[in-house]
Amino acid sequence: MNVRDKAGFYAADVRVGYARAGGLGWVVTAGWVAFPFALQTVFRPNDAAWALCKLAGVERPAVFTFEQEIVGFIVALFALAVLVLVQYVATVFFYKRAQLEMSGPVAVPPLWPLAAVLTGVIGNAAWWMGTGHFDLGGLLAGGASAALTVGGEMLCEKLGRNFVFSGSQPPVAQVQAW
Repeated sequence: MNVRDKAGFYAADVRVGYARAGGLGWVVTAGWVAFPFALQTVFRPNDAAWALCKLAGVERPAVFTFEQEIVGFIVALFALAVLVLVQYVATVFFYKRAQLEMSGPVAVPPLWPLAAVLTGVIGNAAWWMGTGHFDLGGLLAGGASAALTVGGEMLCEKLGRNFVFSGSQPPVAQVQAW
């Protein structure tokens, strides 16, 4: 079996998983795309403060005050936390609906290579071509979606195994020490 066969099997597993999961696959993908932007907004709270001014219908000031930047940072941090929670829940439900493998790992197919290619490679290449300069912070933020997806898959493997397979796995006997 060569690399081309393995890539073909992986692509087929991803396609079947997305077909079984329905809209959840696209929710997970949207989370991958939104995560680098949310992470960059935490690093640059002026963007969140600008968005808050836009939502409030207030004209953007030339310079933000320290309080406005703190509020922007807190709002961006809260939005990032909500996005991570939604991403983890969507990932667990994706694997619950996909259920490609009943023995072995729960997270089949692993989605992190797809997240790494989508945001880490394609997203950063588009930024580089669009702006004409390389941004190391943007590269790290783009690759962070793959780390988020690995975390979601670890959550499925550790905490969500019983939920994902919903009783199809035999219960593990627990030994009590008296």
